[in-house]
Amino acid sequence: MLRAATASLLLCACVVAQGPPPNGPRQVAPDWWALEGAAVVRAPGRAPEELTVVVRDGRIQQVGGTAPEGATRIDCRGLTMLPAFVEPFLPVDVPALDAQTGDRHWHPMLQAERHALESPGVPLAERELLWRLGFATAAVVPTGGILKGTAAVVQLDAPADGERPRVLRSHAYELASLQLSRDGHPNSEMGAIALLRQTLADARWFERSRAAAAGNPALAPDAPVSRTLQALADHWQLPFWFDAQDELQALRAQRIAAEFGRSLVVVGSGMEFRRSQALAASKAAMVVPLAFPEAPDVSSAAAAEQVSLRHLQSWEQAPTNAKRLLDAGLTLAFTTARLRDRAQFHARLRDAMACGVAADQALAALTTAPAQLLGIDHLVGTLEVGKVASLLLVAGAPLQSTMAVREVWIGGRRQIVTPPADRGLDGTWSVSGLPDLAAAALSVQGNQVTLRSGDTEPKLGSVQREPARVSFRLPGEPVRHVALWLEGDSLAGQVLPPPATGDGALAGTRTQAAAPKPDPVATGFVPPDLGPLPVPLGGFGTNGPTPASTFAIVGADLWTCDARGIVRNGAVLVREGKLAYVGPREGLPPLPADVPALDATGKHLTPGLIDCHSHTGISRGVNESGEAVTAEVRVQDVIDPDDVNWYRQLAGGVTAVNQLHGSANAIGGQSSTVKLRWGALHPDDLRYAGAPEGIKFALGENPRRANGSGANNRYPNTRMGVEALLRDRFAAATAYRDAHAAYEALPPAARARVLPPRRDLELEALAEVLAGTRRIHCHSYRQDEIGMLAELARQHGFVIGTFQHVLEGYKVADLIAKSAVGASSFSDWWAYKFEVIDAIPENGAILHEAGVLVSFNSDSNEHARRLNTEAGKAVKYGRVPPAEALCFVTRNPAIQLGIFERTGSLTAGKDADLALWSGDPLTYSTRCEATWVDGRLLFSLEQDRNHRQRIAAERQRLLAKAAQSGGKPDQPSSEAARRQDAYWRAEHSTHHYCCDCQGGR
Repeated sequence: MLRAATASLLLCACVVAQGPPPNGPRQVAPDWWALEGAAVVRAPGRAPEELTVVVRDGRIQQVGGTAPEGATRIDCRGLTMLPAFVEPFLPVDVPALDAQTGDRHWHPMLQAERHALESPGVPLAERELLWRLGFATAAVVPTGGILKGTAAVVQLDAPADGERPRVLRSHAYELASLQLSRDGHPNSEMGAIALLRQTLADARWFERSRAAAAGNPALAPDAPVSRTLQALADHWQLPFWFDAQDELQALRAQRIAAEFGRSLVVVGSGMEFRRSQALAASKAAMVVPLAFPEAPDVSSAAAAEQVSLRHLQSWEQAPTNAKRLLDAGLTLAFTTARLRDRAQFHARLRDAMACGVAADQALAALTTAPAQLLGIDHLVGTLEVGKVASLLLVAGAPLQSTMAVREVWIGGRRQIVTPPADRGLDGTWSVSGLPDLAAAALSVQGNQVTLRSGDTEPKLGSVQREPARVSFRLPGEPVRHVALWLEGDSLAGQVLPPPATGDGALAGTRTQAAAPKPDPVATGFVPPDLGPLPVPLGGFGTNGPTPASTFAIVGADLWTCDARGIVRNGAVLVREGKLAYVGPREGLPPLPADVPALDATGKHLTPGLIDCHSHTGISRGVNESGEAVTAEVRVQDVIDPDDVNWYRQLAGGVTAVNQLHGSANAIGGQSSTVKLRWGALHPDDLRYAGAPEGIKFALGENPRRANGSGANNRYPNTRMGVEALLRDRFAAATAYRDAHAAYEALPPAARARVLPPRRDLELEALAEVLAGTRRIHCHSYRQDEIGMLAELARQHGFVIGTFQHVLEGYKVADLIAKSAVGASSFSDWWAYKFEVIDAIPENGAILHEAGVLVSFNSDSNEHARRLNTEAGKAVKYGRVPPAEALCFVTRNPAIQLGIFERTGSLTAGKDADLALWSGDPLTYSTRCEATWVDGRLLFSLEQDRNHRQRIAAERQRLLAKAAQSGGKPDQPSSEAARRQDAYWRAEHSTHHYCCDCQGGR
């Protein structure tokens, strides 16, 4: 080190020796500064120290000691110096890719090759605002699309004409989102996830192919290489940042990143507190906005009625988001993104601090944390020798309401944000000595300077205000210039030219001190309670998963749904979530004293009901209708555990459902079998582990879009076209399966001579159908189409899982019995469109008599609440024995979904999924009194009464608080603008299943 330093000095001396000798004073280096006297906070958690900080050539040269000779010295006494803030997420507009190029991705929303430095840069007005907030560095990132491109970290100073922004890191991270297409594919969240997963899989395949071609140039493709896949492969080791619209998208991003081995950072919505426990489990870093919801409109009884408790709770608790995430152990960085008005950033930051975020934690979230996430912590984030000179000088207490940003230093370039504070000049003064103005009153309020004498208020010109001095020009002839300055507690001054008599000296005494200025961003914010939040947030949330316990239910009539039928005066023992005993009451083993026994005499106990066709709890669209074949999309990717319909269905005795994609596509998405584990911490906790995989097919009017009002240009639009499409996709899946099998069978040396086959998520799912490991659940009505799919299944050697709806099934019952596991029908729906004109209410009974395994389903959030009475219609219309009719919503759907070994009957060893009824479960007047899932009590009438009392009280408290916050807020006029509000951005826009050609019945 010493030799290197000596060599450097000798080299500098040689350079100087080549020039002329100095002639006059030594020149001061223009980029050499010594900032003296500030209270320096070197890093979060460090106490302030009065130090000299020396900046030279854009770097911190010295911290401490004395100012070196030759440096420009700046007096910073009375100020605090902090590391300048780092904005980790600053979207900028990047030009769209040329649509005519042959090497771009086929999908316009996949633009990974874009780069933030291709943008015009951060507009000056936006940079100036960020300076006023204390930011000197920002990661700029492209906007638009699912794969948006690569971010770069730049310094935020104002470049000279023709100068590019100074870059600290050219490739900081890759950004993705689940943006939807307005008029095409993807138009659902599960479609966006599938497209993103397929593209990431393609990038892996591209890298493998590139490696193979490097070893054997003959394998290089002739077509242009996809720049999107090349960019993804080149940037695979970059952090994978995800722009999440809500907390559930944040959890979904974690699954995607884990699947592909990417290092994840989530840019949140501000609503992560609603799922903080689930987010904490992954330890993913979060970039958190400080955008809080507007106060809900409660200005009238009608308006208040429209505001849900979940909305009210979200509004109240949003400021606690950062505190809760920090307490959960997550790494946090703050961003100004998502704020309607970035100028409110510090006010919102103080709200978060009022909720418990410590000053050191807040400073870290603005400096060291974003610097670390961006990979520039060796350059910025702390005040250390050798780092980039990104400094912040503030007056007042840092991050408190008294803080005012004075200067921000950006890579050694000084930006004065606000001039020095007033030194006592503000106020009203009585000034003597002004020509022709007796008893003049001078008022100084910031830059507002007025003069009054009696009823006269002359118009002043050329007003200049400094901290302790003010000057102006008096009107009239001759033109006189006045200067006044503080001398102690008085004013002294001069008027030029002086009047004919006197020397023009002025004097002033204070008559009124300046009123203290109100804090322009003070909010009067009162932090809410920081206690545990219900899961899910809203009226019927719980305090976390209910633990499984040991208990007995005695005296009820047991509808076993197995060979025993109905056991009168029976008993059930539940242990560790399983049925330990089911049988006559007298056969129940003696219970230990600590095991509670529920007396259910006169009541009826059934297995939990199972809905074989549900669209409950699917976020943002049950149909990916942008394409005719979407076998790659998965409902499991978009399970919404917050949907209140789960609770309502528990109140109807339902414990498991088959979540199905809609029927807009001949081949739709993959289904998801879930249990109604209300209060689960993570969406994946609802999934039924080990349940066979399924997929939705659709026949009839819906997939050919026969009932739409617009142009129908999508293939297929005839029934024979649907059949042709199915045949084509099965043929493609067969070829896909064979190609992968052949490749895997090759020895390593032979594999090196061929390109690896591409993973195709669509064909992979269809190959599983051919292999018999994925069950088809097919939307169907007419007998001819049912026969067509049965013949296709026979030709390809697989068994159909279920024909769904199957309203003409009674015409081909024997064919269904041979070709499918079963049929899942409506109980008595008919005449809602032409293709169901032959539907009859006896359909289910006829199918049952022909040996078809029959279930009744809901296809409706509302119908799912009374599946027991739907089963009763099999008795009414078809005279099916009651015990067998109940099996239509218990045992039979369990068999159809492949989960009967674990649920669907009251059989010892199975899951304790139970429903307790006040009377005969097939009677319309019967009420479900309690529902257990895995032995956990998730609904009871007593709990529900308590919920409703609590909901009423909580609503009244929050409505009063919202009214006190200002009544009706200034709401945007349009719904599109309204959704820019933080609450609307973060809230789910789940589209419920409806009766149209995009996915109706």
